[in-house]
Amino acid sequence: MTPVQPAVFIINSLEGGGAEGVMCKLLTIMESWFREQHREVYLLLLDEAEEAHTCPDYVNKETLFTDGSLMQGYSVLQQRLKKLQPEYCVSFLTRANMLNIALAKRLGYRSIISERVNTSSHFSGGVKDKISKMMVRASYPFADRVIAVSAGVKADLIRRFGVSARKIDTVYNPYDITTINKLADDIPDDLPSRPYIIGTGRLVPNKNFSLMIRAYAKAKIDEDLLILGQGAERDRLQALAGSLGIANRVHFAGFKANPYPYLKAARYFVSTSNAEGFPNAIVEAMCLGRPVVATNCESGPAEILTGDYPVAVTGFTAGQYGALCELNKVNGVADAMQYMSDDIHQEEYQYRSSSRARDFSNTIFKDKIISAIYPDTPPEGNAYVRAG
Repeated sequence: MTPVQPAVFIINSLEGGGAEGVMCKLLTIMESWFREQHREVYLLLLDEAEEAHTCPDYVNKETLFTDGSLMQGYSVLQQRLKKLQPEYCVSFLTRANMLNIALAKRLGYRSIISERVNTSSHFSGGVKDKISKMMVRASYPFADRVIAVSAGVKADLIRRFGVSARKIDTVYNPYDITTINKLADDIPDDLPSRPYIIGTGRLVPNKNFSLMIRAYAKAKIDEDLLILGQGAERDRLQALAGSLGIANRVHFAGFKANPYPYLKAARYFVSTSNAEGFPNAIVEAMCLGRPVVATNCESGPAEILTGDYPVAVTGFTAGQYGALCELNKVNGVADAMQYMSDDIHQEEYQYRSSSRARDFSNTIFKDKIISAIYPDTPPEGNAYVRAG
């Protein structure tokens, strides 16, 4: 019997972040499939960093200590992969992706890379970002397969980075609805007593919480605004709320390891980001039956809330699954808040959110990952075709 070649997964580290969390979810969800094949699975971490996510026990996890260096990463990763002789390597994040592609042809394995952010928005400016864009443009088209986290990310890779559409699979992030709802039942001591709407995320410019606060002040709705997250902009955002006369109604609760009870108790969820790859917080809110108001940024909100991409919005539109707002426009977000604060609209979108969340199940995710790994010979019983 011919030995089964190992499968290797590569990422910078497992420190806090959405991509790192999805990598561990992927390995957990795929465990039974790998065991059926009697396949060894390795997770190679390029850098040493404090780990915020847990890799499943069946995976052989190794740290390569490349210190963030692309050149050192190439040398160390090449040595390890020579010994492992994988059938394929799946990588997340730009540096890991470029190394994966560079080594694949040399070592004779298939490179499968995953882009977790809107690449153009992620590298927004500066000399370093321009160089990174050039390197992505020079390497990504040579990957064997590319997994895009949304149709918006796929479109960006085709339009601006020369990746062939035939190589790209769109695979949305997975969500365990049962687990999320179970975690939401753990009621914290500091849950607000007044009705509130909620926004979550790092307090950084790209999340544009200043737009959320300005729109909230303009909307003049009855609910308070609760913001979960920490970051460098906290003091500035608190000062903004004070200058708008709403400091007593905007509550900064900091980072919460379990945000789900706060989401579940909110009237609805608001996202005002300038850019996303695929906004996990939106789908997590929908898993809890929360209506959603979100800006039409690249990438993800339009697909999630309307089922379409691309979508043009002026002001705001009441989409199939949530309210989608014009990017960086106070009036549009304020109008959407007023719309969603109406009891009838809120009840209607609670049902729609719960229904939409089922489209992002672990089962669908697993089948699409298998189709991305083996695009020409999908396994028997795979009910989901690859996204076009």
